[in-house]
Amino acid sequence: MVRVGLVGYGFMGKMHSQCYEAIGEAKVVALADPEPERREEATLRLNCQAYPSLEELLASAEVDLVDLCTPTYLHEEQVVAAARARKDILCEKPMSLSLDSCDRMIAAAERAGVKLMVGQVIRFWPEYQVVKKIVDSGRFGRVEWVSARRLSPVPGWAWRGWLSDSVRSGGVILDMHIHDLDYIAYLIGSPKKVQACGVPGPGGGLDSVLTLGWDHPLGGKSYAEGSFSLPASYPFTMALLAVCEKATIKFDSGAAPSLMVYPMEGEPFAPEVPMPEAEVSAEVGGNISALGGYFNEIKYLVDCLKTGRRPEVVTPQSAREAVRLCLAVRESAETGRTVSL
Repeated sequence: MVRVGLVGYGFMGKMHSQCYEAIGEAKVVALADPEPERREEATLRLNCQAYPSLEELLASAEVDLVDLCTPTYLHEEQVVAAARARKDILCEKPMSLSLDSCDRMIAAAERAGVKLMVGQVIRFWPEYQVVKKIVDSGRFGRVEWVSARRLSPVPGWAWRGWLSDSVRSGGVILDMHIHDLDYIAYLIGSPKKVQACGVPGPGGGLDSVLTLGWDHPLGGKSYAEGSFSLPASYPFTMALLAVCEKATIKFDSGAAPSLMVYPMEGEPFAPEVPMPEAEVSAEVGGNISALGGYFNEIKYLVDCLKTGRRPEVVTPQSAREAVRLCLAVRESAETGRTVSL
């Protein structure tokens, strides 16, 4: 049994705690959160010890894995602290707000000899996993272009409004657009050039962004759009279109079936999408109704820890690359210039 120290019991912390419970091969034995009412809730819900801070958790609890479901601006100091305590680490995305910060986190984990995985969860999302498998098979030839979309209402569920503060969150680019930038890089490699434009929100940072990418290593071009400035009544939307030489693959979170393949020859079909049979309880809130990719992500990490393998689907270096792409997109959006990577 993997003993987990969970840090942060907001939307994502509750999501992760339900994944550990559903997996059954890991247990949250300790939790850290600065809010007394959250600690009380976690103590009752998870039957675990609760502490006001990560430092107190590390000093008092016996854990194998530290799971950081905390605001982005806290990631570096908490990863470094967990690494010094010789604990394996799962850190929510984005890895951090700067490349120097990412490098310090990677160096701390390497010095301590601990495993560090960042929660780039779309690589584990069931439909996106199937798209990756189809593309990698070469069945329909190479990808000629990819488009991706991720649209959300204003994230009002964030602790003390931190997501709406671009200084602490990185804005829509580092918090949400990163999902699609990372997945496109996972599918066809990182672009050599990006061009972006954005729309600022009331906090001064960009709340909406549109990005073009080209000179991907595996060929093809890309387009992605992201926003978390939509009305509360607007449904959270994920979408992907991968246009290959011999077929087009379409994912739309609002469609049924959500994933379709349209071959150049033959009839369209819906590929099988293996889905974890686990739903999110109403207590979580936020914009996700099923454990889906979060379950797959955490199950993968737990399996790696049990067998002594280092995670390969998401490495610290690939998580750093996702941040590098985001920073290039932000530079392009702010300057109006094409940015070379």
